[in-house]
Amino acid sequence: MVAQDVKRSRSRSRSPPATPTSKREALLQKKSKVQFFHVADPARKHALYVCPTRTAGRGPRLLQSHGWLEGSLEEDYCPRKFDASNRDTWPLILPSSDLLFAERSGAKPGVPCVEGKRVHPDYMRKPRAQAPLLSLVFVRWGGEDAVWGPNDSGEQNDGDWGAFGSPACDEYMSCLVSEAMMKHPRLVGEEPGFNFEVYSLFARNSLDVALMPSLAPWIEACLKGVKRTSFWMMWPSEWEDCRGADYAAYIERHTFFGGMRAFEAAGIRTGFPHPADQYEQIVSKAWMATLSLQPQARLPAGTMVSKGIALSNPKAAAQQALATLEYIRSQNPFPIESGELPGPSAVNRDGIKKGVVKLGWSWEARYVVIFRDEDDLAIKMTELLATPGCLASTCIVQEWVDFDFEMRLYFLPPVDWIPTQKLKPTRVECNAWSGSMDNGQRRNFHKLSREDVLEKYWEQDDEAFKSAKKQAVNISQYLIGWLTLNEAQPVPMIRMDFMLLRLGPGKVRVVFGEYCEMGACCLGWKEGPPTIWRAALDSVLK
Repeated sequence: MVAQDVKRSRSRSRSPPATPTSKREALLQKKSKVQFFHVADPARKHALYVCPTRTAGRGPRLLQSHGWLEGSLEEDYCPRKFDASNRDTWPLILPSSDLLFAERSGAKPGVPCVEGKRVHPDYMRKPRAQAPLLSLVFVRWGGEDAVWGPNDSGEQNDGDWGAFGSPACDEYMSCLVSEAMMKHPRLVGEEPGFNFEVYSLFARNSLDVALMPSLAPWIEACLKGVKRTSFWMMWPSEWEDCRGADYAAYIERHTFFGGMRAFEAAGIRTGFPHPADQYEQIVSKAWMATLSLQPQARLPAGTMVSKGIALSNPKAAAQQALATLEYIRSQNPFPIESGELPGPSAVNRDGIKKGVVKLGWSWEARYVVIFRDEDDLAIKMTELLATPGCLASTCIVQEWVDFDFEMRLYFLPPVDWIPTQKLKPTRVECNAWSGSMDNGQRRNFHKLSREDVLEKYWEQDDEAFKSAKKQAVNISQYLIGWLTLNEAQPVPMIRMDFMLLRLGPGKVRVVFGEYCEMGACCLGWKEGPPTIWRAALDSVLK
């Protein structure tokens, strides 16, 4: 079964590095001690992982999927007779009896491997005590309801997760290992070959994640790498745990960040998506309010409303929220040139009446609804915050923004980047939304090429398009720099979305919409995930 895992992994990754013929001449005799590189493909449900302990109790379970293991030859191996197409000529290796193997599912303890396994010779080496350069721990979903894989939702559109799926699905992690780790120049050498090990820490629910802080020191002690990192492949949320694929891999946020911070305190840095404090800052969306007084951010006016006030006196909460939005806009008016409005919408010219209410810890454009006056705002806040299972303590209220479409900028700062250097986006995309915002459910969108923008939206006004891109890039410099205030280490990747409205020939209003964390949807950028994986690995290896 070990050999099967290696075979399947190789089908998804590069071919094993060629071994010079001169190093294949010597006959290796039966019972010779060797090491072999074990591979348990994260996408295989019944792959065999290595168990660090002899017991399997309740709670999260740590299992090793990749790494060099001890073993011995079950028969003589002659390199000159090796034929890649004939598995009978491959080395037959019996893993050490100290190694225990188990599947990811269930709570059965691991068992020794009693049969020899065929292993490609490029996954075998003579024993050595060299520590791997990197130990990586995937903190991943192990619950009953599987996360949707690539294009599984039946809602394929330009905004779906594409060929790799979402970060929480098994296929995404499988490709991350095979397409990024197994191809990274610092993690792959001529000899001893792969220079990393991978573990998976499976969590079935928020209760499992709540136990992780007590395990963090032990997990750190299990890792052998010179550098150690955790990739958190689940999502923090403000909802009670629920059954169903739509809710798989969502973890109560206080529990989520408690586990992440415990890992960091134990010396396991967060490599994906971001360190705990920075990640919490991004996905809480509290910055939509706290940054809206800063002219450099070009945000719509926004404020936070607590659940207690919104539910106990909705009308008073709505009045105060609108008054706060008016204050913010008076203190931070948008530039007024050639008839432009001091705010981002025409409907609020004579006072803010229309806007959106949203929950901070929400994903995929869910739980964002429109309000059209004070009474409607009171109703919408109450409905969102009183949704069954919702644990949110606040909602965000923003003024309305008129826009034609969105522009999304992907930034991948080089490892030696400092905030004083102007950063250019690696990729720029435009998209238009479809679907109603009135019900708060997921909305779809479709990509727009530059030609689409000019033909369908902006009357061939190329100067307006150039102006929009230039403004968005300039605003981004402040926004990326601001992220370093909560984490001095620059983000390896961030996506920023802007709302664009053409005001006239060559003139565009640009309003900042959202930070999107590393691992967010890459729309139609097929090379996006591999590019992001490389950036994440470069960051943890520097």
